[in-house]
Amino acid sequence: MTPNQAPGPRPEAHQTVRLEIVTQDAAPSLRIGFTDQRLTAHGGLVVWWHFLRQKRFRQQLREVLPRDPTSPNAYDPTEVAPGYVGGILAGADQLSRVAWLQRDPAVAAVLGIEAVASQSTLSWFFGGFNQRAGQTLGRLHARAVSSLSSRREGDTLDLDSWALLHEDGHPEGVAVGYTRRGLKPCHRPLIGGLAEAKLITNYWLRAGNTACVNGAAEFLRQTVQGLPKHIRLG
Repeated sequence: MTPNQAPGPRPEAHQTVRLEIVTQDAAPSLRIGFTDQRLTAHGGLVVWWHFLRQKRFRQQLREVLPRDPTSPNAYDPTEVAPGYVGGILAGADQLSRVAWLQRDPAVAAVLGIEAVASQSTLSWFFGGFNQRAGQTLGRLHARAVSSLSSRREGDTLDLDSWALLHEDGHPEGVAVGYTRRGLKPCHRPLIGGLAEAKLITNYWLRAGNTACVNGAAEFLRQTVQGLPKHIRLG
């Protein structure tokens, strides 16, 4: 709750007033606090964003994102991307639900961005991606892997493929394929990851009617060749 305050000089630190109320049923007492700070249920994102700031993530995004806005009123791509990823971590599974976080202004403050982008802006943002841009973004994975320390016993490389359902809309590459729910429109991604580090090292987004093993040998060769020299597979 935010109390009304008279105008005048404000203290640097936010003032918090606590009031304890003891209930009649001997349950633990209730604490009611009043503050003029913005409150959000997604404040835990600040830990994630602080980690990315230490890794200079925004600077890395600026080097690999596909295009810059031409309108002076457009969001910078390095503002759009953190808002999108933050929305995913907050539980959003659609662009519209990421954009819904615009209603929580504290989220933008936590992520260190101007604002979470709208659904139309997010659609425009992803519309600028093509195969070349996807390969360029792979440099982010390469940098992440390069920061790992070598393991004496070596790392375990896992490959996985599954059906990514797309029952709403018709994105490029969506095709009818076998899923756990029968024949459904889907993508069939193929990913490689280091098991101990829990880090994705390579990924392909394939059409939904692709067999799981199609291209797996070439994918494995590309993934192994792309690993830094100090990473040894066990």
